[in-house]
Amino acid sequence: MFERLQNSARFAVRRAAFSGGAALCLLVGAGFLTVAGWLALVAITSAQVAALIVGCIWVGAGFVLLALGQMRPKVDVPPVEKNPNVEAAANGATLAEAFIYGLESGRRKASNPPGARR
Repeated sequence: MFERLQNSARFAVRRAAFSGGAALCLLVGAGFLTVAGWLALVAITSAQVAALIVGCIWVGAGFVLLALGQMRPKVDVPPVEKNPNVEAAANGATLAEAFIYGLESGRRKASNPPGARR
């Protein structure tokens, strides 16, 4: 049992480490690509137009990633079989009885606090 938990934790740490390394590499690569794109655009247009183009590309990419993060995966949930015993126990009289039982338990607990002397 503990071995399975240790393997699971080891796998999670390994996955986090590789994901962090990949994120760092992607960030550095994105920085160099941004500079290369900037230099190419400045050679063709002015610095203001190059800044506008590079900024729009990064904002657009951010919005795309934000939209992808909001999407929920479609998971097939198997139908739940109804238990006839549960349906029979969930009638109004049983519910009222459970409520009264809880109310009385609360009153007993309030009248006998844990540190009180008898």
